[in-house]
Amino acid sequence: MIRTKWLRLGVRETGDILRWAGEQDIRELDDFRYRMIHGREFVSFRMVPRYAIEIGTSDIIVVAHVEIGKRQRAISAARAVCRRCLRLAATAIAALSPRAPVAAPVHAAELYELPVPHLSSRR
Repeated sequence: MIRTKWLRLGVRETGDILRWAGEQDIRELDDFRYRMIHGREFVSFRMVPRYAIEIGTSDIIVVAHVEIGKRQRAISAARAVCRRCLRLAATAIAALSPRAPVAAPVHAAELYELPVPHLSSRR
């Protein structure tokens, strides 16, 4: 059974990822992947250290994400407040707009049941 060691790393900026990797006793770095998910930066890579890993694998998969700062949190909160205000305004406008009048049922015609005609052979 192949086991994989995963490491989650939170950093303040993407440059910290390489600085952290440089401080580790590593033999090899490869399989770099960079992604933007919902405005957050994620970097993943495979790291092969020079030391033995206890769980029986030779590499570590590192997933690093840039932590959201105070400025980004404030921007996200302001966007959320704006979205909520716009939804409330749209609901208020829809409630105040005049509705189409409901048409009253119109009595157009009456149906009468006519007697069945008798065909007679006499004339």
